[in-house]
Amino acid sequence: MGRAIVLICLPWFGLLAAGAAAAAVLIWLSGARLQAARLRLLHRDQSGAVQSLSFVLVLPLFILVMLFIIQVSQLMIAAGVVQYAAFAAARAAIVWIPANLGVEPANCISAYLIDRNAEYTKEPVWDLASPAFGPSSGNPIEGLTYVIQPGSPKYEKIYTAAVLACMPISPSRDLNLPLQGNGPTVAGVLERAYRDMVPSAQSNQRIPARIRNKLAYAMANTQIEVRFFHPNTELPLQDYSQWAPWGIDPGKPREVLDSRGEPLGFAPNELGWRDPITVTVYHQFALLPGPGRFLSRPNPKVPTDTVDQRITLQGGVYKYPLWASATLGNEGEKSVIPYYESY
Repeated sequence: MGRAIVLICLPWFGLLAAGAAAAAVLIWLSGARLQAARLRLLHRDQSGAVQSLSFVLVLPLFILVMLFIIQVSQLMIAAGVVQYAAFAAARAAIVWIPANLGVEPANCISAYLIDRNAEYTKEPVWDLASPAFGPSSGNPIEGLTYVIQPGSPKYEKIYTAAVLACMPISPSRDLNLPLQGNGPTVAGVLERAYRDMVPSAQSNQRIPARIRNKLAYAMANTQIEVRFFHPNTELPLQDYSQWAPWGIDPGKPREVLDSRGEPLGFAPNELGWRDPITVTVYHQFALLPGPGRFLSRPNPKVPTDTVDQRITLQGGVYKYPLWASATLGNEGEKSVIPYYESY
């Protein structure tokens, strides 16, 4: 993850370096020289003075440059935070998907759809009666990519992990955004945790409102996409319960058994063991009002500049899209050694 954060921040480091170089060139061309002694004398001088015209003309430009420096710094921080949010969501996925939540058994999650337009897609042999059925010995990166659909408790756990990670870069001012779903419960937990960790904040009555505002913005402006890849070197993901054991129904193929003679296969909506899970986090980052308004205007002199096309104005907030992906292996591996529970 560290390498990904560095790669994301490289363009912003380049902008800061270019800005510093341009400032140094302007200072050199103006003939200005640093004289510490004269600066000390100027600081100690208490005699009256008037504001010069040059100061009045330069002040707005100076403030604009400072705002851009702050905005670039915030974008660099936000890029790293969104990268961490993707890792946190992927970590939540490999922890919660193998869990048994009752409505969603272990290693199963809501529903998923096949993305046949994904890279390295190759259809496996689904028919058990075919001689080619079973794990293939071909390319291990060939298989099917599945997109997990939202609307389940496990999916909400993954989404919540991404939202909580994006809260630090969300604005704390009131934007009249309601808390969605279990937002009030999560906000209450965060408030109690904050007050327990920072006892001195007990007297600050604005803390709860700021936490709720940050959480509401993060929930309204953060989306995730969860997908996993199942290679053809393993059995295809399908329910094998439709196949009867050999001898019971001669019209159906023999049921696939493992080395212990037990049915081998996947339950409905089950993920493959050790399948890589990729979570992509999309966040609409709130820009500063000044730089956001300036950057959102198209520049006809530079047709290749598409920054203004990515910035949107919603609810009085200029937003810039950020996204990042993280991939971790599913930890829902089935035991190859039979075990029994005794009471």
